[in-house]
Amino acid sequence: MNLIFKIQKSGQKGKVPVEVILKDKNKVIGRETVGNAEKVLEGLDRIFKKSRIGMTAIKNIQTIDLNKNRYTSYRIVRSIEKALKLKIF
Repeated sequence: MNLIFKIQKSGQKGKVPVEVILKDKNKVIGRETVGNAEKVLEGLDRIFKKSRIGMTAIKNIQTIDLNKNRYTSYRIVRSIEKALKLKIF
């Protein structure tokens, strides 16, 4: 299973939506879009509850940054990614 954090482009100040995607090969198992990077863990929790899959099933975590101008959102998501990698791997 792959976990992908996709930071979307945003025109509003302070609000950068982040899409949390759980994939098994090419099939999307779960997808949640949260309003900002601070709510990524809430979206991740909803995906795990809906799909009934635990964190131990995750083999790869990836961040895709489509909004190159918002460094705070990127740093928050990268920190979450690193913490999850420490927990999983």
